[in-house]
Amino acid sequence: MGKDLHYSIMPFIRSALNNHSNVKEVITVDDPNFYIFKIMRKHMDSLYVIVSDDYHFGDYSRISIHPILKNGGFILIARPEAENYDDNEPTNKISIGKIGKLLGAINMNDFWNYITPPKKY
Repeated sequence: MGKDLHYSIMPFIRSALNNHSNVKEVITVDDPNFYIFKIMRKHMDSLYVIVSDDYHFGDYSRISIHPILKNGGFILIARPEAENYDDNEPTNKISIGKIGKLLGAINMNDFWNYITPPKKY
């Protein structure tokens, strides 16, 4: 995980979060190695989101999860071409997914249990 993303991705993510009906405020957490947000939600606990630049979110990425997520949070897989990215770890209160999953999970107190609806073709 890191900050190696196309220049258009972070403005897109910020816009999606700032325009979400259940988001009160998006706070950028200063970190030299990662993009991190603290999402202040309306009538719910806050939620930490780490933006991942991984192409493949595997075992190594799980081992090296940032300490800010010690009490749970969301790992946002920001690369559109990424693989192996949709998962929940309820025992650690961690959810992993792309922007659509994050936008749905924001609506739940137990966001780590959110399941992305199947795609309609």
